[in-house]
Amino acid sequence: MAQELEFKYTLAGQSQFDALWELLQTRYPGDWEPIKMETDYYDTPDRRLAAKNWTLRIRYENGVSVLTVKTPVQGRLRGEWEVVEGTLPTGLMALVRRGAPEELMELYQASFRPVCGARFRRLRRIVELPGATAELALDRGVLLGGSKELPFWELEAELKAGDGQALGRWCETLAREQGLTEETRSKFARASALGSAHG
Repeated sequence: MAQELEFKYTLAGQSQFDALWELLQTRYPGDWEPIKMETDYYDTPDRRLAAKNWTLRIRYENGVSVLTVKTPVQGRLRGEWEVVEGTLPTGLMALVRRGAPEELMELYQASFRPVCGARFRRLRRIVELPGATAELALDRGVLLGGSKELPFWELEAELKAGDGQALGRWCETLAREQGLTEETRSKFARASALGSAHG
């Protein structure tokens, strides 16, 4: 099973985003890849995936679809499987062949449908940190839930190799230096809550 270890920080707005972007470019010079992200999250009408804390999404990254499912493991760790150019239902079968829960195919019969989404721009780069290799990503865009939109700005740091504790220490130091606020909820959780909020 592929596993994802990720640290996420919400930014106060465009000014903090710009300042952090300038700082990271200075500390880690080189090419940062720009990506246009268009994400739709899927669930059954009675939200069976959400009840399991599973996330199923189709994300278009510069126009290329990536089908991903994530499941909880322990703490920050999540199981993660993905298929490039994945669609429903063909991509689900490919995910199961790669080790994703077989129950996905049973749940598919209950009619997956889009429940919320996100549209954002990402700047990302692989960087070498003390004891860890990480993908840093700066995101800015909107979360979509129901008829509502919520702007967001955030930093993600995902472990690619090495020690997860080392990445955690690096993130904690950066957060203290820059006054960053840790975001414990995924984009899906925030978008889903937006759609179910009243008023």
